[in-house]
Amino acid sequence: MVRRRGFGEVERRVSATGKVTYRARYAMADGTRYSRTLGTKLDAEAWLAAERAMIDRNEWSPPKVRQAAEERRRANAASNTVAAFSERYLSERGLRPRTVHSYRQLLRTRILPWFGEVPLIDVTLTEIKRWRASLPETTESSNAAAYRLLRSILQAAEEEELIDRAPPKIRGAGTAAVKRVAKPATFEEIAAIAEAMPERLGLLVVLAAFAGFRQSELLELRRSDIDGLRGVISISRTVDKDVLPNAKNPCPDCGRGIGPPKTASGTRTVHVPPPFLPMLQKHLLEHAAFGSDGLLFPGDRTDHMSTRFLMDRFREARDAAHRPDLTIHHLRHTALTIAGQHGATAAELQARAGHASQAAMAIYQHATLDRDKLLADQIGATYEAWVEGRSTS
Repeated sequence: MVRRRGFGEVERRVSATGKVTYRARYAMADGTRYSRTLGTKLDAEAWLAAERAMIDRNEWSPPKVRQAAEERRRANAASNTVAAFSERYLSERGLRPRTVHSYRQLLRTRILPWFGEVPLIDVTLTEIKRWRASLPETTESSNAAAYRLLRSILQAAEEEELIDRAPPKIRGAGTAAVKRVAKPATFEEIAAIAEAMPERLGLLVVLAAFAGFRQSELLELRRSDIDGLRGVISISRTVDKDVLPNAKNPCPDCGRGIGPPKTASGTRTVHVPPPFLPMLQKHLLEHAAFGSDGLLFPGDRTDHMSTRFLMDRFREARDAAHRPDLTIHHLRHTALTIAGQHGATAAELQARAGHASQAAMAIYQHATLDRDKLLADQIGATYEAWVEGRSTS
């Protein structure tokens, strides 16, 4: 029996064996008919509704044409392995060379050994869980970073319609518990580390511990970035820690890439506490490279200092100060802790660290720059009181 509708018709059919099916069909304006046989009446009506919706949206094409296109899409998807698409992902995202280097390491050591030759369409939630279970339990941070990268790659594949849908997110898989948090350094420890460093690197420790600069920012500071009279330092560039392939704007001497901070908020201005102004001025006179473009912390050949040389000297100095857990990055956290102890708000701490939003950064740099100067003065007063107490004890 044929059941007529507003669009198309559904016919109930019974085979010789008694099996019931439903044939849905409709006709286009030129008289061409299209049909499909389905197992239930509900499915037949849904198919007619979907066909009508495509006609209304002017997206309709003959079912066979659509089926051929879908088969081609699936064939293309099957030939797109995780390894092949990962290369496209890295080359088309406009990533910084340092980020590409880190991602390649994660792909090589964690993702591709398991998923390399697997078609994107075959990467399932179950397979991802099996992969995560195979990763070393001792490398939680790297495991979490690898999962974030794999998920980002699969989401990009979904956006390009290479897969229908990226596997559901695994709650908590992209984060790792912090196992060891180094406590902030004390004034005594900062002084001991600075004194144990070579004389030309004592200021680097002070700027990390009191101004919160990153190592990559410190090693790219130049005379033109520094107002030695007011103690104001501007950050607008960083230098890579290592020589990386395809680095943008590489240093002509050492080959390490030079560029703006990773985010816009990384471009900022910070005041140095007044007690350290004489040290800054003395360093400019005795250790900085010549010329307005001269590096504040030059290497032996007046180009960027070797990362390994700096790390070796810092390890020796921190061991002498009995703080083997500290890194230069931890000194940056020390600077933010000190600023917080002197009344810096959460927004001000984010701005000093270069983590604030662009809007917050604009407010901080223009409307509250005097606040940064006040913080530096307060920190300086506390430090001077500590020095005075140290000298009289």
